Amino acid sequence: MPRDGGNFAKSVTSSNSYLHWLVVFTVFVGFGVYWIPEVANSRDEEHMSYYAPKIDLLRKKMPAIRISGIDFSSETVKDRLQELAIQMDYICSERSDDVIYAFQFGSNNHSRFRKDHIFGLCGHPTRVYGNAQVLSSSEEMVLCTEEYDGVLKQIKRPANVYIKAIDLNDWDVVEMAIDDTKSACIVQHAIDVLESKWV
Repeated sequence: MPRDGGNFAKSVTSSNSYLHWLVVFTVFVGFGVYWIPEVANSRDEEHMSYYAPKIDLLRKKMPAIRISGIDFSSETVKDRLQELAIQMDYICSERSDDVIYAFQFGSNNHSRFRKDHIFGLCGHPTRVYGNAQVLSSSEEMVLCTEEYDGVLKQIKRPANVYIKAIDLNDWDVVEMAIDDTKSACIVQHAIDVLESKWV
């Protein structure tokens, strides 16, 4: 004799039923299969692409996030940021920029951009610095001509600065004097851009 539909549902949901555990297992497997594409997509976003300067992005961005002490001691963060430094070096070799920023690197679908307090001074070799801050500066001032995405500004800045930063290439904290006026202008401009003070 066929089972009553109501009794069948009741027997499936009883905790002693083998079928109950099979249904629960199937639901969990189905849920896991549903989330696997999300995990794969998040891994794809780890590969960041470079985006040319856009003044609109600069106007909307929040101040950059500094590398914390916990981040600095993490091998995972070190590897990820040194990979970014390699990407920045490559971009500098392909373009004529004086400086590039971590926030110019984003996921391929534009859903996420880096927010690190990192900039790369393009040159031979390209040097990439994080958490840069000016410790002291000269009294002598110069007029710096600064540009971002075609927007030009002339700003009076100290001719020489002494900075502290994390050198991402060597993964070490460095303090250094920047006596070259052009380089001093570029570094001060880069710090202002990262801290959202330039626009």
